[in-house]
Amino acid sequence: MNFLFLKNRYHKKAKHKKIALQFLKDFRRKLNYRKDLLDEIEVKKVLDYLQKLESAINGSQQNLEVVLDEGEKLYRSVFIQSKWAGFKENIEVLFVALVVALAIRAYFLQPFKIPTDSMKPTLYGIQVIASNEKPPHPLRRILELCIFGKSYHNLSLKRGGILEKIEGKKFLFFEYSRLIFESGESAILWTSPHLLEYKLGIHPGMAFEPKENVLNFVVETGDQVLVNKLIYHFRFPQRGEVIVFKTTGIEGIESNLRLQGIEGSQYYIKRCVGISGDILQIKPPFLSINGSTIPPNPMMAKIESQQDGYQGYVILANQQYLVDPNETYTVPPLSLWAMGDNSPDSLDSRFWGPVPMQNIVGTGFIVYWPFSKRWGIIR
Repeated sequence: MNFLFLKNRYHKKAKHKKIALQFLKDFRRKLNYRKDLLDEIEVKKVLDYLQKLESAINGSQQNLEVVLDEGEKLYRSVFIQSKWAGFKENIEVLFVALVVALAIRAYFLQPFKIPTDSMKPTLYGIQVIASNEKPPHPLRRILELCIFGKSYHNLSLKRGGILEKIEGKKFLFFEYSRLIFESGESAILWTSPHLLEYKLGIHPGMAFEPKENVLNFVVETGDQVLVNKLIYHFRFPQRGEVIVFKTTGIEGIESNLRLQGIEGSQYYIKRCVGISGDILQIKPPFLSINGSTIPPNPMMAKIESQQDGYQGYVILANQQYLVDPNETYTVPPLSLWAMGDNSPDSLDSRFWGPVPMQNIVGTGFIVYWPFSKRWGIIR
């Protein structure tokens, strides 16, 4: 027997052993998965074979290749594969993934969309930008939508006339508006009626000329964030943290929502700038906390710096609390004081008071989409 023959025989034996170890692992996993569907005789056959395979792997006199062939036949006879087996396994994987996703959403991380500009420039709400330019190539539009959340919209009318009504519609997960004119003409815009009314000022009764590009605008979606729902089970919110809360029981918010035709509680996002017991004053551009205008953290210092798009804390007309620099307010027990980073354009605790601790959902953790310069950890 020459050296080359011995070498080939050694490699062949090592290869069979490697295959046998993987086969043993797969066989055991399949048995554990299907054990409750097999009868006692089948289970005994499989267990006896697994013991035989282990002996062959560990160097018994049995031919490992023969034992593997025997196992393959047993596997086919015991674990009969139906034509739907692959489909069933895929459904099970999807079901498990769905359960895990729902569990994460319920207890750990919840997605949230920034609806307004009250946290600008830290977080952006939906941006509507008038445009005079022709929309780009369809492929570029798809890429910009997927990466930056940017969509292009155009309205052209043949007859025009008075806008009679705007109907909100849905196609799968997409919301769109159907504009109906008194002339009988109708048109579709792939955006919500709420955005048309509150961002573009479009409402029934307006007159439109019959022409090309009656409306030409770009919509940039609001920042999509993940909210850490777990952290406040272990500690209280701190000054400077971005918080998400429900509006339940905050009448100053919910009465305003009802005027907009929105029923039920909503989710709001603001920055916690005061905690229970804090004595607050607004001395533009500063927020005095317990008699000190020294910001408690770098983010609030940035807001008060009046740089990089931040304008500091201001006093607005019609706010109900802290209406002048001499007025103070003490945050009640088990409550927080919430204000937007875009203080000149934010309806916050200045208008509707403190936020009860029981309303807090979690802290803003990360912007996961779109992939703008704000993408990443929320400060």
